Amino acid sequence: MARKATKKTTKKTAKKAPARKSAKKAAAPAPKAVKVSAVPGKTVTASALLQAIADHHGIKKSEAKVFVDGYIDVVKAYVLKGAKVKIGDIGMVMIRARKARMGRNPQTGEPVKIKASKKLAFRQSSVMKAAVMGGR
Repeated sequence: MARKATKKTTKKTAKKAPARKSAKKAAAPAPKAVKVSAVPGKTVTASALLQAIADHHGIKKSEAKVFVDGYIDVVKAYVLKGAKVKIGDIGMVMIRARKARMGRNPQTGEPVKIKASKKLAFRQSSVMKAAVMGGR
């Protein structure tokens, strides 16, 4: 018993750190479904695209144009610097370097030297690929 008594007296009292208040995070609102009226095989114009963005976000078409133009300018600047730009679940835009190579003139069959060049490339994401393929 004497041993237990000595343990109690030698215990140090440690101060507890004050409890931090946790910030309550507001639940993110569920994303609205995008309403589009696209006809398969028909090209969507920039004007129609801007109108769809404006309707989806509840803003003016001119405000949507400013936002989209700014986004495109930033993406273009990064791509021109040589960076790969990932665009959400759609894919990646990048510049690919092509090496110089030998080709053939199809009319004469004579060898022709083809210069090295750079090409703009797009690589679809796996999410987009699965959506297009329909789960194949």
